[in-house]
Amino acid sequence: MLILPFALLSVAIDKPFPEQMPVFMEACLGEAVDAGYVSDTEESHKYICAGKAADKLWAFLERYRIESYEQDTPEGKWLGREFPLGGCFNRVRMPDGGPLVPGLSCTIWVPRLKDNASAPKP
Repeated sequence: MLILPFALLSVAIDKPFPEQMPVFMEACLGEAVDAGYVSDTEESHKYICAGKAADKLWAFLERYRIESYEQDTPEGKWLGREFPLGGCFNRVRMPDGGPLVPGLSCTIWVPRLKDNASAPKP
């Protein structure tokens, strides 16, 4: 009789991508708000987390083999992994080729509400 509850528990713990994304995104949003890393763009509110929430989100995206892409910036070479409404960025090389200074952050963009003047009329 105990087999069924354990089977159900194992399914709940190891849900496939993307069912766990809301949990990781919620943690990232909370960390961004707590750290004050929230800003506005023309289209969205931008939330950036860089601590434990970013570590867990990156590991989750990596575990589910979300394809990464490379970016060269003045701050170094980065691997990026995108997901709906955001992405994570992990530095893999310094611009001068020196010892790596780790850098990992995840950004979530929450679309801004459009004002009523620009909304279509029913």
